[in-house]
Amino acid sequence: MRRASYCMGLVLLLLFVVLPSIVPPPVHAAANGIVKRVYTGKARYNPGTSATIKVELKNDTGTTFSGNVNLTIHHLETQVYATSTPINLPNGSSTTVNFTWTTPNTDYKGYFVNITAGSSKGATAVDVSSKWTRFPRYGYITEYPSESASVTDARVKRTVEDYHTNAFQLYDWMWRHENNIKRTGGTVDNSWADWSGKHTMYWPTIQNLISSMHNYNAAAMPYTMTYAALHNYQAISGVNPQWAMYSDTAHLSQLGFDFDDNNPDTWLWLFNPANAGWQNYIYGQYRDMITTAGFDGIHLDQMGERADPYDYNGNVVDLDNSFSGFVNNLRSNLNSNGMSDKVLTFNNVDGAANGWAFDDVTKNANYDFTYTEIWGGANDYIELKSLIDKAKRNNGQKAVVLAAYMNFEENTGTRYEAESASLNGVTTNTNHTGYTGSGFVDGFGDTGDYVQFSINAPEEGWYGLVFRYGNDTGTNNTRSLYVDGSFVKQVGNFLDQNSWGTWKFDASHTVWLSAGTHTVKLAKEANDTGFINLDSLTLGTFNDASVRLTGAAIAAAGASRIEMGEGDQMLGHPYFPNRAKQMRNSLKEATKDQYNFITAYENLLFDKDVFNTDSGNQFVEITGQPVSGSGTAGNIWSFMKQSDNYNIVHLINLKNSTDTDWRNSDITPTTLTNLETKVYIGNGESVSGVYVASPDIAMGATQSLTYSTGTDSKGKYVAFTLPSLQYWDMIYMKRSFATPTNDIYEAEKGVKVNVGVNTNHVGYTGTGFVDNFSDNDGVTFTVSAAQDDDQVLRFRYANGGTNATRDIFVDGNYAGTIAFPSTGSWSGWSTSELTVSLKKGIHTITIWKNNSNTGAINLDHLDLDKTYVWQFDRQLTTVPAGYRITFLTGASGWAHQGVNGWTSKTDSMMRPNGSSKALLDHEISVGPFSAGTVVDFTFLWDDNGNGVLESSVDRWEGTDFHITVN
Repeated sequence: MRRASYCMGLVLLLLFVVLPSIVPPPVHAAANGIVKRVYTGKARYNPGTSATIKVELKNDTGTTFSGNVNLTIHHLETQVYATSTPINLPNGSSTTVNFTWTTPNTDYKGYFVNITAGSSKGATAVDVSSKWTRFPRYGYITEYPSESASVTDARVKRTVEDYHTNAFQLYDWMWRHENNIKRTGGTVDNSWADWSGKHTMYWPTIQNLISSMHNYNAAAMPYTMTYAALHNYQAISGVNPQWAMYSDTAHLSQLGFDFDDNNPDTWLWLFNPANAGWQNYIYGQYRDMITTAGFDGIHLDQMGERADPYDYNGNVVDLDNSFSGFVNNLRSNLNSNGMSDKVLTFNNVDGAANGWAFDDVTKNANYDFTYTEIWGGANDYIELKSLIDKAKRNNGQKAVVLAAYMNFEENTGTRYEAESASLNGVTTNTNHTGYTGSGFVDGFGDTGDYVQFSINAPEEGWYGLVFRYGNDTGTNNTRSLYVDGSFVKQVGNFLDQNSWGTWKFDASHTVWLSAGTHTVKLAKEANDTGFINLDSLTLGTFNDASVRLTGAAIAAAGASRIEMGEGDQMLGHPYFPNRAKQMRNSLKEATKDQYNFITAYENLLFDKDVFNTDSGNQFVEITGQPVSGSGTAGNIWSFMKQSDNYNIVHLINLKNSTDTDWRNSDITPTTLTNLETKVYIGNGESVSGVYVASPDIAMGATQSLTYSTGTDSKGKYVAFTLPSLQYWDMIYMKRSFATPTNDIYEAEKGVKVNVGVNTNHVGYTGTGFVDNFSDNDGVTFTVSAAQDDDQVLRFRYANGGTNATRDIFVDGNYAGTIAFPSTGSWSGWSTSELTVSLKKGIHTITIWKNNSNTGAINLDHLDLDKTYVWQFDRQLTTVPAGYRITFLTGASGWAHQGVNGWTSKTDSMMRPNGSSKALLDHEISVGPFSAGTVVDFTFLWDDNGNGVLESSVDRWEGTDFHITVN
């Protein structure tokens, strides 16, 4: 999506020329010594197939190397394969060693590959997955010039080899948004101008790109717009304006989107995604691009939040609730046309946990993975994690991909001040605020004027030349760019602003420079236009620390990022071809290590059985270090996850950070060493191994740690010393889990925060109970769900005082607030409950006293019982034996229940559960029941709100309901 507030002229970014098809030399990431590069032949491998691992070696040691090149492959901590091959490599010689490995038959597993040759080392990873959407590593392509197939292939090959990219978004490849492939007389044209009219797209290059992607077992996903068409859409494409959306009820003003300062040729006109005519038309376009080009699915975009518009007939379009229907109808359309294997994803623009249209799409749309472009709704690290967490809860643990543009609002890199450059025909001034340095250049508008900078390129590579300027002339102006005395291009996007005090840095061009000193001249030639003020030239460069910290935060939270494309380009702008910022070699090396890491450890990071623990601070302690669960600056950010077989602890080093906005440049963390760490675990967990892996350590290889176990006042723990923490460490603990008898989890055995354990009141189960709850105190239970089910959380408690409340959190997410009425004495035990949905696997249940909660309780245990939910809008008639039945209603009262013709009648009070849904904010459960039982029930409503069952006063529902137990 191209964001409106950045559009004016940003698509004059359209004036960025297509860079020459140079695939830079490789950076030696994940390798040292004579091992220069290690990579796999394909992005992923199907189970039971032959994988190729290539090792490039060059002997620059001064002596002949004679010995073995050794390969080992691990799945997590377990070695699964080893082999070696001997080589004799004279000084100055190079060779490539190819290893082949038959991948295991188990699907969806990641493997770490370690290479040694003497003291030299290298590493890569192998993804064994039959479908790329399980663990997407999404890249992008933006250029479709006339070029040879081999040059095209090299762009794809390098991205796959270096970053394990298993799918590419082909950005802005099409002719028009509503008419994707240009034809003449029914035959596809060899080329066409893109939607902006400023770039030529070559059909053979598009075909070659898709072919290369498929050759490397990567998918080709075409960028498309859900509901947009270009100018003259009716005459050119036959699109009916009656399908459109309007800002008025009389269909006089069609809803549109202005890219380029009111240029009608680039306006996008918007259509109703719920309109059947539009759907039928655009679905046909999608099927055509799949059939004709060989794409592997559809990447759907949209333009983000806007007020509900009108359709052609003046009806309000509920736009934010329209997209799931569009996606679902598209899925059905593809399925019915033999395209059920094609992938769908949809851009939840401006993604946030409570973002516009987010719940509709992530909960209701039948797509393959969540994709969301981040703007202002998730600025901080913790907001990113909350977004990822909610997306996974909503979509059933499907993969999440973020479009997150690093350093987007900053002019990062080495800066050269214009007033300190060589000047001709211009002056310097300070009469407009906001400049950098000691002033700026003005009077820059007569033919022959120029500003020439002397710059230093620290290494060979691409450099973004970013000019910070002011312009209040009323016109968009141009300048001619020279590098080392040679004309490069006319830079055309010095855009008119609202005042001379408004400084912009969106005028740039990217060039290839050798290491060393260069001159960069910006000149006003005869064919250039207008005056500008020039403040500085910046060698646009991504900030290493912020990129690495954000990459750690996203991956540790369980998502990936669309980030790498075109060989070695990092995405830093919503207009994907913008290359104003570049990576230096240090960041390229770190990024390749990062992608090796997230591929090798994909099962601990992204598997569907990986769930959060509670989000508080109760699980991790590090001696002498500040630890926070909220991602705040100045702390080690810790959070914990669990899978069926592992506890996973993520530590991200924010100690040097001063800003938790992930986009912004940051300070390189100081490496911490010998961290004495204690991790608290559930009572049913038994740890058999503790390991650490990090993209910052040993090229990502797992290291085994010595550990001890014990119990203190907080609960059961595992203790170990962490060797180091630079950016991100992942500690994973192999463990088994023993489910307690009858799924009863004793409170005194949980992880406790500021509460006590006592035995001074009779009637408890286990060895005691928890007391002394105060504000910000609680207990966390680690529980196991045998299958996907609704579960009743039944808390056994005593309350000898006034009525109390507590908040309940499941896997760190608020689940409800439940009441704990007085039981009359501290030896009188009762049960309060809350029904939640749990996926199969290990989860944490936290009961917490927040400042808003009231009263005191003693907590004995948690009983986890599977249940079926009855609601007035979902009236069950049968349930399986062994399940409870939960009644969810919208008012206080009693469930009047009996069995087999109203025998054994009981009355159970429905209590508030904290739900925001007015018709489901009270509940109670009954059961479980044996097969053959008929459960009879009705409701008695406490309309007078006195909390006293008065069968002759309170209102009976008037209908008897029955459920048969099978």
